[in-house]
Amino acid sequence: MTERLQELATRDAAAPARDRRPGAGSRIDDPFRLRVLYVDDSVPHIDLGSGLPRANFIVNAMAQLGYVVTFYPVFEADGGADDPYRDLDASIEILEPSEDAGMRRLVEDGAGRYDVLWVSRPHNIDMVCRVLADAGTTARAFARSRVIFDSEAVFAVRDFIAGTMADGFGTGAALMRAIARETRNFGQADHVVTVSEAEGRLLSACGIGNVSVLGLALRRLGGKPPGFEGRGGFLFIGSLAQEDQPNVDSLEWLLREAWPALRLRLPEAVLTIVGEVAPAIRRRLSRPSVAVLGRVTDATALFDRARVCIAPTRYAAGIPHKVYEAVTRGVPLVLTPLLAEQVGWPEGTGYLTRDWRDPDAFAAAMALLHEDAPTWTRLQERGLAQVGADCEPSGYRAALRRLCEAPTFA
Repeated sequence: MTERLQELATRDAAAPARDRRPGAGSRIDDPFRLRVLYVDDSVPHIDLGSGLPRANFIVNAMAQLGYVVTFYPVFEADGGADDPYRDLDASIEILEPSEDAGMRRLVEDGAGRYDVLWVSRPHNIDMVCRVLADAGTTARAFARSRVIFDSEAVFAVRDFIAGTMADGFGTGAALMRAIARETRNFGQADHVVTVSEAEGRLLSACGIGNVSVLGLALRRLGGKPPGFEGRGGFLFIGSLAQEDQPNVDSLEWLLREAWPALRLRLPEAVLTIVGEVAPAIRRRLSRPSVAVLGRVTDATALFDRARVCIAPTRYAAGIPHKVYEAVTRGVPLVLTPLLAEQVGWPEGTGYLTRDWRDPDAFAAAMALLHEDAPTWTRLQERGLAQVGADCEPSGYRAALRRLCEAPTFA
């Protein structure tokens, strides 16, 4: 299958350029392959964060399974990068973004063309359902075989926590109403996909049927990661492109509340921040002990040099890719209980958990993990073993195939 995909990619590269507007046609004309239309915010590159690393693995796995994948990025083509295929299979067709108008063209031109319609994130699900309704059709009528709505995260939970932190008040009834609004179109899908068992249980409790969990698949590349010696410093990786987002909030809290206490314990400590960053946010976060590098396409060297990763997230939803990636790369973390609950591993499995409401305890855990070799080594070894057990790519591809191909029953 891989050789065939390489042959097709070579053939396509040598052929005249195709029209990349929505509805213009696929890179591979093979009526016997499963055809997938995948809709998400932007082209899913690993270095963009915000749930896109997970989408990156899904669409690449689809291509490896032999599916013909058309990717429609609703809002953004490629985040300003030069190579749209730097971490994507060359057989995937990437359309130009044009929001609702592009989806309307796909609906007009693509009825009966796609076997599977996969839509990620509630706002995109709402948009697709609205466009289909305006055209007098439904998701199940548009796709020949399967409709899959991927929640990516239960964003109502994130917003509820952020609101409660701001005004000190929130009710379970208000949260359930927000989830109901967010999931109002989920019933139109054959399968609803979520990223964790915890969010799967929450959706089921809200009356959402056919829920399947599809989290992350990860594998350590390049053999065993470096050990404790030869490493130093702290590392944070995550998108900082927009104000009022969980990553920005978490770093501002850390630098205001916990970083001064950490520097009293480790005066030479340096924090390196990696991720797409808005200029104003860069200016606020930068200081002599903090290096804001911005977007880095390949962070392998940074992971191999850092001794501790940090994830001081105070509100979020979904699955914390930054935690999984750090553990897979062999870098133990200090993180908040919220992220530990989302991951669901036992304490000490790649990370130490400390509540953000106790900044001194958070700073003390950072210092302990940075300086104590036995603790650090134990966390690294347990984390790598857990990743091997939970995030094996072959099992992930099998689950993906069941979603896209297995029979469904009303």
